[in-house]
Amino acid sequence: MELQHDPKTKQQIKETLYTLLYRPVLASYEKKLKSIIERNAKMQNAEHPSFTYRGEVYVPADCITAPPMRLATLAPQLRPEMDAYLKEVAYLNSHELPYVLGYINQVLNASDALPDYVRLLPDSLHHPIQKLIAACPRKATMQNAKLEQEDVEIIRSRNTVSIELMRKRLALNLLL
Repeated sequence: MELQHDPKTKQQIKETLYTLLYRPVLASYEKKLKSIIERNAKMQNAEHPSFTYRGEVYVPADCITAPPMRLATLAPQLRPEMDAYLKEVAYLNSHELPYVLGYINQVLNASDALPDYVRLLPDSLHHPIQKLIAACPRKATMQNAKLEQEDVEIIRSRNTVSIELMRKRLALNLLL
């Protein structure tokens, strides 16, 4: 199936892959932060579950009340844990996401044929693409692929770091 005139499908593919790769880790980060916030509120006898640390305000995602004007600070005992959390988030945002999302964009820009995406993405990400192929009104087959095998190999070889990061993320998600 050609997607040349269907940018919504490409966006859907990108969002599906992002969700598959990052929903579990983002939920894990949210849970870690909420735990730190709640323990800090208890330690500080704070009325509101929030605190400031390094110029940022932290409030649980599910909090519906506005933080007070005068916020608690992070308890010194929780700083090593918060620093570890911030380091994990920074690594994800500054190293992993640019590689992975850059490669996904490159794959989507390299071809307008769904079967090419299957050939370019790691095996562990084939399922959502194959579901989309199965749902297409005109069945996309491997004969519909537009890229030559040599081009697929070149793209994959130039992006080994991105591909390995995707595989690693999927494996790490199993541990969450």
